[in-house]
Amino acid sequence: MRHILNRPTKWGKWGMGLLAIMAVLPGVSAEETREAPLLERDVLPILQKNCMGCHGGLKRKRELDLRTLPAMLKGGKGGPAVVAGKPGESALWQSVAEDEMPKGKPPLSKKDKAVLKEWISAGLPTLAHLLKKYEKPLLPAGEKHEPGAVAEALDGHVSGQLKRHGLKPAAAAEDAEFLRRLYLDLNGRVPTAEQATAFLESASPDKRARLIDELLAAPEFGDHFGRTWREWICPPELPSDMNSGRQPVQQSRDLGKWLARQFNENATWDKLVRDILTVKGEIKNQPQLIFYGLVGQNAKATPSGSTRTIGSLFMGVQLQCAQCHDDPYRDWAQNEFWGLAGFFNGMSGDFSKVQSREVHGQVSIPGTAFFNAGTKVPVSFLHGTKPDAKRKTDWRGVFVDWLTRRENPFFAKAFANRLWFQLFTRGIVHPVDDMRALNPPTHPGLLNLLTNEFAASGFDVKHLLRCICNSQTYQRTSKGTLARQQELFGRAPMRVMTADMLLESLKIAYGDPKLDLRTHAKDDGNTNGESAAVGDEYMEFHRRFGTNEEDATDFTHGIPQMLTFINHPRLRQGGRFMEDWLKKNPDIKPEAIIERLYLGTLSRRPTSEELAEAVAYTAASEEPKQAYTDVLWMLVNRSEYLFVR
Repeated sequence: MRHILNRPTKWGKWGMGLLAIMAVLPGVSAEETREAPLLERDVLPILQKNCMGCHGGLKRKRELDLRTLPAMLKGGKGGPAVVAGKPGESALWQSVAEDEMPKGKPPLSKKDKAVLKEWISAGLPTLAHLLKKYEKPLLPAGEKHEPGAVAEALDGHVSGQLKRHGLKPAAAAEDAEFLRRLYLDLNGRVPTAEQATAFLESASPDKRARLIDELLAAPEFGDHFGRTWREWICPPELPSDMNSGRQPVQQSRDLGKWLARQFNENATWDKLVRDILTVKGEIKNQPQLIFYGLVGQNAKATPSGSTRTIGSLFMGVQLQCAQCHDDPYRDWAQNEFWGLAGFFNGMSGDFSKVQSREVHGQVSIPGTAFFNAGTKVPVSFLHGTKPDAKRKTDWRGVFVDWLTRRENPFFAKAFANRLWFQLFTRGIVHPVDDMRALNPPTHPGLLNLLTNEFAASGFDVKHLLRCICNSQTYQRTSKGTLARQQELFGRAPMRVMTADMLLESLKIAYGDPKLDLRTHAKDDGNTNGESAAVGDEYMEFHRRFGTNEEDATDFTHGIPQMLTFINHPRLRQGGRFMEDWLKKNPDIKPEAIIERLYLGTLSRRPTSEELAEAVAYTAASEEPKQAYTDVLWMLVNRSEYLFVR
């Protein structure tokens, strides 16, 4: 399967985006960055251009690897490439200074030579040196805190970074803006007119905190998060080439329902992931079993597919390049990839069944790899750590035990970062599955805070959401145009609804929980694992509108969306609630009807100008009911309706 999260990203080359990273890195002023060259920003781009062809991940003359500082310190046949503070004893500098290297290329410029010499003389400084100031947790690590305390620490850190860059945070969102955003983020839909009215008219000082608790307890919470994670696991653009056009329509639908139950019951993240990764047997009552078929090839589980996707989804790292060779841009060796893949080597399965067999603690690199085919690699965690177990019936449990430890450097951090991305459209590390030294967090202290709190809470998803949503950072307005302010989380992003949000919100606007905008109203009954054009309302909605390549849960708004909204007969018919409502309230004034339509779509009351215009339009119509339907249709076609603000 071509998993959307497993593709190479725009961060795939050294030097790309590094200046941008440094520009938004908190606490890094121009004066600080000029003090000494940094490995990531200044040195690696030089080495990549001139040296990596012979001393990189794919080719290492004299066994010398110049991709990372540890590799440089280890050196090759001639000893260490660099010695901190001593250019004269550093083989790299000697060969460059005397123009011996790079062979077959022009010598380095005087500027590049000066950078290398200054970097070595300064003690080999890296970006980590600048990030050390943020390693101290904002709150004591290892203990769970009240959401208010976490929110306050979060706000303090974000505000501090804004101040360092001469920026102020945006104002707090008004109630209507906050209301709509929170409903969409936590329940995947806009509020009903009645829910919007109740909140907007409430004078309670803690109504925002109470609404957060209410929406986290609502069944729609699990439905929304279940669909979101279903789409990350089972992207709606399938069928794919690796699965030969197959997509388990019914099973993926069941997976979403299973995930919804887990989130609604507040199953801890470690338990949920364990249930997915250690599943075995028949699919009956175990819809999570389709995971291994989805991430494999030709609907069959594979160790390589499992490793790539688990690394991306649950660890926040891109391992795919190391499948065939040492990754030339990341510190992942080929034997690390296959050492991790060894945990899944004894497993076989597809969309309906997963089995495990007894295996020895090693795996052979397959012939499909570019290098080292046939080499036997011992089962190991990342960075080469060996498991204690010598022989297991199913090694997956050993892997999950390691993965879900609170002190694991990947697990809690990957989820916290992905959750932040879900709410702010940008991860603290972005892309969310590319955590590495050359792609550092924009707010290291913030990421540490959320990671520590998530782990200390026992991986409580609702607790982490409660902490973030109660913060001023989350509750700021999206109004404004200063991109720099948004990049540093100084104001809320204005983002397009996901396809799921839009479909669920249309059901609210039209008062029809069974609203179906598929090409055909009925399921075609094709649930045997083959792709179905209209087998699932959400999948069909995604496919027709197109999927955003940055996010499997998002979609692009364009001509298909415009034509659907403008011409779909169901949307032109109006809301079923309207006729019943008008019958029950024969004396209701046009102003009240218009206000209800605005509250049920935009979650706000109309302005005086909007109200006057709509009332005048309906008054001039010979068919008031059709006129109100036209107003509803107009509202759902407004750009304001399509955005989370």
